[in-house]
Amino acid sequence: MSGIDAVRKIVETEGRARKLVEDAKARAQQIISQAHHEAEMLRQEAVSSVQKQHEEILQDAKEKAEAEARQSDIETQQLLVNYRKVAEARKDDAVRKALELILNS
Repeated sequence: MSGIDAVRKIVETEGRARKLVEDAKARAQQIISQAHHEAEMLRQEAVSSVQKQHEEILQDAKEKAEAEARQSDIETQQLLVNYRKVAEARKDDAVRKALELILNS
């Protein structure tokens, strides 16, 4: 092999090496880009999932609060009915005692 052939082989080898390096860089950039894209999709899915859970928790809390408010209203109404009954009974007793006092005087 002559010196010119050796130089030609070196130049060809360097050209192939440069091409391999460029291809590797391009592939690495593609992998990085794909990884960023997948990471962003995962982040969006996580945010969406957390937001859905947040909405479910809020809805559950709202439903519980409304149920407790309805129960409280029922209990309050029952207390009012009972207080009215007691008040009516006391009034009737007071009227009866007043009539007895008036009639027995």
